[in-house]
Amino acid sequence: MTRRLIDLTLPVQTQYDWTKYPARRAYGQWEPPTILSTFTTVEKEGLMMQRIETTTQSFTHFDAPRHFYADGLAADEIPLDQFVGEAVVIDMLRKQPGEAVWAADLEASGAEVREGDIALIRTGWTNRAPWGTERMWREMISLEEDACDWLLAKKIKSLALDFQADVNPFRVCSDCGNLTPAGRGSPNHRKFLKAGVVLLEWLVNLAEIKKPRVLLVCLPLKLVGADGAPMRAIAIEED
Repeated sequence: MTRRLIDLTLPVQTQYDWTKYPARRAYGQWEPPTILSTFTTVEKEGLMMQRIETTTQSFTHFDAPRHFYADGLAADEIPLDQFVGEAVVIDMLRKQPGEAVWAADLEASGAEVREGDIALIRTGWTNRAPWGTERMWREMISLEEDACDWLLAKKIKSLALDFQADVNPFRVCSDCGNLTPAGRGSPNHRKFLKAGVVLLEWLVNLAEIKKPRVLLVCLPLKLVGADGAPMRAIAIEED
């Protein structure tokens, strides 16, 4: 039996500016940048050690119910089964910048979504945008609310994807050209997380998956009480 491992994880690098929801553009809020600093070196101290500062919502990560619900399960309380399991690939590579994925698109994909599956929707957006750029948010592919309802009706346990897991949160101001809130909130996040569906967000390289079903392995940091956590994600294909 041949086994193929596909890395679905974004590299954590400090030069990216657009690694999470750009609240500074939407609401004028300050956002901490991702910082990777070295405080001991092999040359001076005999070993290298570094410190990382980032957010729970940057790069490849997952959302726990605590992200939107104060009484929801925190990152360290999510069953491991929701991070590891059989994933059905729902192919949306034909979607163009700025388009949305609708329930009709999911139905027409022909993917056999079974109860207890991890649904993996691929558009290639993190690779095409590319990741970490303003264009990624300006022309974001989004998930319409009826698509969320369609997936919930299928009783999936987790949702993995490489684009916005919600309706488009922004519009481009016709006067100033800046990103401004579209006023639609985050209905999908609220629905998925209330139902206990974990969101496995900002995967990459999904176009490299060749099979309609794969074993998906996502291993997040076990951050006590957190709303989510960075994670390493891989797909395993077997012949």
